[in-house]
Amino acid sequence: MSRFDAARRTALIRELLRPLRKQPRDLLSFDEIRRQLHLKHLVDRGIQDIPVDRIVGSLGRADEFDREFLPRREALRERWEQIEDLAEGPTGFPPVELYKVGDAYFVVDGHHRVSVARSLEAPTIEARVQEFQTSVPLGADDSPDEIVLKQGLADFLEATALEASDFESFRATLPYAYQRLLEHICVHGYYLGIENERPFDWQEAVESWRDLVFRPTLETIRRHDLMSAFPDRTETDLYLYVMDNLHFLREEYGPAAPQPDEAVRDLKRSQARDDSLLDRLTRRRTQDP
Repeated sequence: MSRFDAARRTALIRELLRPLRKQPRDLLSFDEIRRQLHLKHLVDRGIQDIPVDRIVGSLGRADEFDREFLPRREALRERWEQIEDLAEGPTGFPPVELYKVGDAYFVVDGHHRVSVARSLEAPTIEARVQEFQTSVPLGADDSPDEIVLKQGLADFLEATALEASDFESFRATLPYAYQRLLEHICVHGYYLGIENERPFDWQEAVESWRDLVFRPTLETIRRHDLMSAFPDRTETDLYLYVMDNLHFLREEYGPAAPQPDEAVRDLKRSQARDDSLLDRLTRRRTQDP
């Protein structure tokens, strides 16, 4: 069996098995990533040796190879085998051209060369690299759902002008998390204006929300070790859970409603019992207009 036939066979088997393993099957589309992450600033990094397993995307040919750059089409055979001959010859093949985004690389030119290199189990490949700078780290193993969340984070950081170093502070896994954070800032700014009898501009509202609402709530979450009850969530997810719970408690008890500390304790107790409160929070948030 030729190496191309072996690669095609492996591609077909992985295509069948990957849904069971819940692994991404497709190469990432650079055009889609560029749009989602608002990539603009390009820096030439010159010729480098790049780990082959970090090349996970393509400019314009994402449908021809799978996530491991195994060939998906029989029509690729002739060119693929020509590249294989070059790879095994005395001169090898010329460097490929890649875009870098975070820790992931996208092929601009040289798709067959990358595919052959992976088939030959080469650890690295010589490449001319141009890097698109981004405040959001993109990982080579990211799934499309994770990229959508990172898109939301990129939009949030751009809208708020908060520092990129705050990435971990604002990382979320919940759908619509970043839209809801922006809503919280808007509401906070509205009430600031009423309390101070003057309009607050957007950046004032952002910084006040971060310093007077978000960070104190995170401190409360940490003090009560709420993360231990929700190990698969982030602190930003828990901030949203706590604020939802506080809102519902105030609806129930009125002016005498508990403060954030009690909302955190209530959430932790409920999670330890049977998840009923978390289910209620999720259900009510979904039903809210």
